Amino acid sequence: MISADTNVFVYTSDGRDQLRRGIADAVVEALGGADGVVALQVIGELQNALRRRLRLPAPAACEAARHLLGRFPTFAYDERAVEIALGEAIAGRLGYRDALLLAAADAAGVKVMLSEDMADGLVFGGLEVVNPFGLQGPSARVRQLLAIP
Repeated sequence: MISADTNVFVYTSDGRDQLRRGIADAVVEALGGADGVVALQVIGELQNALRRRLRLPAPAACEAARHLLGRFPTFAYDERAVEIALGEAIAGRLGYRDALLLAAADAAGVKVMLSEDMADGLVFGGLEVVNPFGLQGPSARVRQLLAIP
């Protein structure tokens, strides 16, 4: 299974960076045919980011979040994931929200987390973090994973 961090979905609505928007659109489309799953945490963060960063009206931001909710199977965090995230935050290895997302994804069986914000190549439990954004298009690793031309 493959999942993506909030930033990937935010770029699908962000017209300020056409290169990243195009990459994000291709990645999200490919996720649909690649056992893609999305964290409930990401759905909540998406509507928040669309409202705050892109200044979308609340109804539009919530509609984008609802669309994502209906498009992919989801997973959530539990108490164990919270404990792991707190430990990572205390150790200074990851921020709490990133660690929470990774812990929940790992518990759900996700093998790859696509994220621009986390260290490319980071291994967390049984999953790998991959930056999908290359300088001129999708990164080589995401092209390989999602069969994006």
